[in-house]
Formats: sequence, C-alpha cells, structure tokens
Amino acid sequence: MKTDSRKLLVLCLFILVPTIRSTATTMVAWGSGPGTNVPPDVTNALAITSGSSHSLALLTDGTVVSWGNNSYFQTNVPANLSNVVAISGGFYHSLALKADGSVSAWGRNSHQQSTVPEGLSNVTAIAAGGEHSVALLSDGTLTNWGQYYDTDAGVYVVKPFPADLINIKAIAAGSDHDLMLKSNGIVVAFGLNADGQAEIPEGLSNVVAISCGSYHSLVLKSDGTVSAWGRNNSSQSDVPPGLSNVVAIAAGYEHNLALMSNGTVVVWGNGLEGQTNLPSGLSNVISIAAGKTHNLTLVVDEIAAAPFSARNPVWTNGVFTVSVQTRIGKSYKLECKEALDDSIWIELPSQPGDGSIITLSAPAVGPRMFFRIREF
Repeated sequence: MKTDSRKLLVLCLFILVPTIRSTATTMVAWGSGPGTNVPPDVTNALAITSGSSHSLALLTDGTVVSWGNNSYFQTNVPANLSNVVAISGGFYHSLALKADGSVSAWGRNSHQQSTVPEGLSNVTAIAAGGEHSVALLSDGTLTNWGQYYDTDAGVYVVKPFPADLINIKAIAAGSDHDLMLKSNGIVVAFGLNADGQAEIPEGLSNVVAISCGSYHSLVLKSDGTVSAWGRNNSSQSDVPPGLSNVVAIAAGYEHNLALMSNGTVVVWGNGLEGQTNLPSGLSNVISIAAGKTHNLTLVVDEIAAAPFSARNPVWTNGVFTVSVQTRIGKSYKLECKEALDDSIWIELPSQPGDGSIITLSAPAVGPRMFFRIREF
C-alpha cells in the first residue's frame, strides 16, 4: 500500500515512531488432490474454503481465486466478481456473498444448487452443501435452493426450511443435511439423518461455531471443547480425549480440523489420503478449511508481517543513520529537509525490504535537520 505524508515516520531531535502492522498471510495445504495446488500468487488471503476437491480464497481486494478440480466449472470464478465478503465451497459448486447482500453461484447445477433464487437479497451468510445451498438473511431467517437426497424415496427432492426456523446466527451445510446455530447457543439440524448426523445430542448448549462433514456434524462450545456426532466409519465423530482450547473447527468429508488457541492444529478421522498428516512445524495458523481429502490453512507470515518501525536514530560526524524494520515486498526511502516548514523534502535512494532490519543513512550538516522514512 502506498503511503502519504500522514503515514510516514518523521525523525528529528525528538523521535516519534508510530507502528504500522501488516496482516500478511501465506497458505499451507496438504492431503491429496488438485485442491492442494495453491497458486503461487495467492497471498494475503482473508478467508479460505474447500469443496470436495477444489478450493477458494477470498483476497484482500474483495476478489476470489479458485483452483483444483474443475470438472463442473466450479473453479471458474465469474468475470468481474468483486466486493465479496464470504465464500463457500460445495461438492462441485461454489458460492460467494457480496457486500450488498447478494449471492453469486457457479459450478455444477444438476439439482439447481447454483441457481440463486431471483431477487435474493439481505443475505449475511452462505453455506454450500452437496447438491444444495443455504443462505442466512439479515432478519435471522433462512432460505435454500437445490435438492437433498431422500433415502426413503431413493431420489433427490426439494426440501424448503420450516417457517419456524428463526433467530439463526450461523449456518453450515453437509452432503444432505444442515446445521443452524441460534442466537441462544442452541443448534438445530435439518435434512438427511440416515447416520444420525441430524440428531442433536441431548443437552447440547453454549455452542459458538458449527461445521458439517459429509455425513457427520461438528460443533465448538464456548468453553473451547468440541462435540461431534453422525457417521463414524473413520472415527470422524470420535473427538480426541482432552481436546480443549479450540477456537475454530472445520469438518471435511470424513475428517476434522480443530484450530487451537496457540495457533496449532489438531486433526482426526480418515487419513488414507494424507489429510490427517499435519505438515511439520505448522504454527501461527489463523484459519482452517477441510475438503474431501485435503486441507487448507492460513498462516501469519511473521517475516512479511513485521511492523514498519524505526530504531536507533543517530547523528554522528555529520551523518544521520537509522535502522528500519522492513517488510517483504516494500521499499524504504529516507528523506530530509532543514526546517519543518520547508515544502520540499530531499529524497535519497530507496532500498528494498526483505523482512530484515536495514540501515538508512544521509549526510547531515547539523543536528537540527529533519528526516522521514517512506514505505511504499
């Protein structure tokens, strides 16, 4: 980001050094399949999500990048899609929520899961399931489109939400079931229940986050513990004993991720495709997402996120020097003038930042000269 004079470090006899922080992130993916092939230019993402075998990232400029399996064009982000604030990946389709409360969808549409209802607005959250999509509206009510599998009939059917589903604050979608978190911390389930994925455990309360696997359900409670239920063929519903201090959860097809308060990740369930093999040294994680056989995490880049700050300004033998903590991708320039009311700053050659501390220097005939550092 370019800076102007109000965001510069100005140094003179008395030093005032503000700190400017970055939210630089990198993405770490593991498991198997094309969803792990993160494009090298995807940096500083704000949010991540995984479909069955494709992935999406919401970038800081409000645009979306997608990669992985594109057999149904689920990674073909619509041209000119912008001002996006949330994303969600279904089995073979993708959803994006825009700042104006409207929704865009693309990818497989065999059951109209990518056909957004005409006039849909005031949406505050989205969730893409197997062959259906869910939207939470600003008044706490819900709408859905697409179809759910009916085991009794053996076919996909349209299943509108009951009218009494109100006061909802969060949603999650699985293959053919959904979870809804109410404002009082109670969880409600809807849809297919062949494996007990829609049977809420008795007494479950104080829930703060929800996530749906393919045929199992996962919730995070306010005390940092996790509960799971539903299909358990790969122990995906067996929460590791003693798991606590969890701050976020993500349910994959048959496995789960839990983000810990210290920035590490715990994973359990089906690991036949490497999806439970945590990368060595994975830490500083701030966001997680789980697909069918792959996972994504956003990691704070400590080097790139180093604060822009100046240290140890010294005037000795007619030379002014100052140490600058740099950031990757930025450049730094020292400028000077003899009086604060001078309208022109004398510019000195710039130096690139690499995350290390560099030294900038300039001739100074006396200690009354004024200096500033520009980051650009």
